[in-house]
Amino acid sequence: MPGGEHSVQEGGSERQGVRWPIVILLLAAICYNAVLAIINAHVMSLSVTQVALCELVVLSGAGLVVARQRLTPRDAAWLTFLIGTFFGTIFLSLSNGGLLVEALRNVAIVALFTALGIRSNITTMRTTFLIAVFVVGLVMIFEIAAVSQYSSLFKPFNYYQNTRGLGEVDYGDVGLFGNALGFEGRFSFGLFTTPRTSSIFLEQTSLANFASVIAIYLVTTWRTLARGEKILIGSFVLLALMSNNTRMASVFASITMLGYFLYPRLPRYGTLILPLLLLSLAVGLSSWMGPSKEDDLAGRIGLSVRLLSMTDFPASLGLRVADASAFPDSGYSYLIYSCSLVGAVAIWLYVALAIPFRSPEQRRCAWSVSLFLFLNLLVAGNAVFSMKIAAPLWLLAGFMRSPDFFPSTPWRRSPAIRPRSGTLTLKPAT
Repeated sequence: MPGGEHSVQEGGSERQGVRWPIVILLLAAICYNAVLAIINAHVMSLSVTQVALCELVVLSGAGLVVARQRLTPRDAAWLTFLIGTFFGTIFLSLSNGGLLVEALRNVAIVALFTALGIRSNITTMRTTFLIAVFVVGLVMIFEIAAVSQYSSLFKPFNYYQNTRGLGEVDYGDVGLFGNALGFEGRFSFGLFTTPRTSSIFLEQTSLANFASVIAIYLVTTWRTLARGEKILIGSFVLLALMSNNTRMASVFASITMLGYFLYPRLPRYGTLILPLLLLSLAVGLSSWMGPSKEDDLAGRIGLSVRLLSMTDFPASLGLRVADASAFPDSGYSYLIYSCSLVGAVAIWLYVALAIPFRSPEQRRCAWSVSLFLFLNLLVAGNAVFSMKIAAPLWLLAGFMRSPDFFPSTPWRRSPAIRPRSGTLTLKPAT
C-alpha cells in the first residue's frame, strides 16, 4: 500500500477489530478461580466438580470460536497434537482400567488456545493482555494494601482445601494459601512485609508464572506496543516479582530481557535440545551440590533428578497414570507418568517446534516459551499446564502463526481499540 501503510475499512473487514470472544475466553481462564472462591466463601461450599465444569465451559467456548472459522494449514500442528492425544487418552484409559483425561485436558488447553491465537490480530492481543495485566495488577495492589480484606473476600485456603483436597493445616487463621506465607529463611527481596502475593490466582506460584508469561509477551511484542503500555506492563512484572518474592520467575524474567537481543541469533534446533541440556545441567549440579531436602536449588533440582531416575518401564508405557499426582515438584516425571513417554515426547516436540522461527519476534517467542516450559518442569509438576497460565502463554504462541501477525514491522502504534473513523491505519515508525 502507498507509504507503507496498512489500511482496513472498519465496516468491511474484521482484520484489525478486537475479537471480543477471544478476549472474554482468556479473561475467563484467568479469573474463574477467583469467582469460584468468592462463591465458596460467601454463598456455598464448592468442590473440584465445579472447577472442572468451569474449565470445560471455557474449553467448549474456545472450541466453538475455532469451529466458526474454517481450518487452514496453519492449524495442522495443534489439530494433529489434539487428535493424537485423544487417541492416546483412549489407549491410556483402556490400559489403566478407567477413564483418565488429565493429559487430554492439558493438551486441549494448549491446542485450543493456540488455535485462538492463530485467529487473533495485534489489536486483540494488545487488548487482551492489557486488560489481563490491569485486572491481575489491581487485585495484587488490593492484596498488598489490605491483605485481611483480601483474605476475607476470597478465603483462598478454604477454597483450595475444598476444591483441591488440601489437608487440615493451621496457618494462624490468616486464611491465605499456605505457601503464600513462606517460612523462616526463605528467599525474599525484603521490600514487602506482607505475605507473598497471589492476586487473582489466590496462590503464589501462578502469579509468579503469570509474571513470566507477561515478560514473554513484553519482549515478543515490544515493537508493537505504545510507550504507556510498555511502562504499565513492565511495572506490573517488576511489582509482581518483588512482592511475590519468586526466585525462579525473577531469574527467568532477567534471562528473557537479555533474550530480546540474544534469541534472534540462536538456531532453531536449540529449542529442540533445550530440555536435554537442562536435564544434563541439573544432573551435574545435583551431583556437585550434593543431596538436600531443603527448598533451595539443590533440593528442588535434586528431587526432580532423583524421581526421574526412578521412573520404571510400566510408567514409561503409560501404565501408571494414577501415580502422576505424586509428582507436584517434578514436571518431567509428571509428564511421563500422566501421558507415557510417547506423550511426553509429543509435548516436547510441540513446545519446541510449534512456533514459527522466521522473524525476530517469532524467535524470541519460541525460545522464551521453550525455556519457560522446560525450566519450570525441573522444579514444578503440572503448574505450567494450569489454564490460568497455559491459556495466555499459548494464545501468544498461536498468534505467532496468525495471518495477521506483522513480523519485524516497527509500528509506532497499533490501531486504537475504538477507531475514530471508518478507516484504520497503521503507520510504520520512522
